[in-house]
Amino acid sequence: MRAHIDPTSPPRPRCPRRLGRAALVAAVVGIAAAVAMPALAMTKGPAGLRHVLVGRPNVHNYLLGGYGDDTIYGGNAGDVIWGDYHESGWPSSQTAVIHAGNGKNYIYANDTYNYVWTGTNPLTVVHAHENSGIIHCENPRIVVYTSHHALPHYALHGCRHISFYSVGY
Repeated sequence: MRAHIDPTSPPRPRCPRRLGRAALVAAVVGIAAAVAMPALAMTKGPAGLRHVLVGRPNVHNYLLGGYGDDTIYGGNAGDVIWGDYHESGWPSSQTAVIHAGNGKNYIYANDTYNYVWTGTNPLTVVHAHENSGIIHCENPRIVVYTSHHALPHYALHGCRHISFYSVGY
């Protein structure tokens, strides 16, 4: 027996079965990726304390160290990481320990003593224009942007590409 179809009713949506399994999985993954919004984590104080920032997995994180000593762990999807986003320099003895994930990272070692492990992505860049520290390039293709003035204040391990030109980040 055939069902009666009312010609004045709106058409029924079609089942996605005809897309095929691969297309359906791609559509679901695309929706999941669109929902994964960037995450922001920052330390706002108080000065003199230790803070830990941890990036969320599978999203692009903005991890901003602030007053005091910070330990920052990046995520795996690529992050923007600042050792200290405040330019106060107070307290002068503060440190930032940065363990970037293996995504494409933008790392800013500044205004504090920095210990940086870059992660393995060759597209990662490090900006080391102020203060001092140790930078471990975990891939020899990573570029460290610095100045002639700042370079003597950093110990570079495994960093083969040093640039004195800014790229505008």
